[in-house]
Amino acid sequence: MLVPLYHPSAGPALGLLPVNLAEVDAAHLVRILAQPHAQLLVDCGTLACQRTLGICFLVSQLLVLRQSGASIQLRNASPVLRRCLHKLGLSTFFLLVD
Repeated sequence: MLVPLYHPSAGPALGLLPVNLAEVDAAHLVRILAQPHAQLLVDCGTLACQRTLGICFLVSQLLVLRQSGASIQLRNASPVLRRCLHKLGLSTFFLLVD
């Protein structure tokens, strides 16, 4: 299940579309995926789903967004998430920023 993600410092000036992966809102998700070459900013530091649903859930949702053609920046990715992405060979699919 995908979810919109919000990061307050992201805005139109950056060209990034804030998305909150902590809550599911199908209408918002449709708007995100309808934009060609959407650039998404995901603040991983605020995602409770990493702890409640696991890293695999988060990675699978990121891959679905990526498959739709969106480019994804991950902010505040935990060492565990970084290691998982690296071990799975997926670290090149996402831009990791601090």
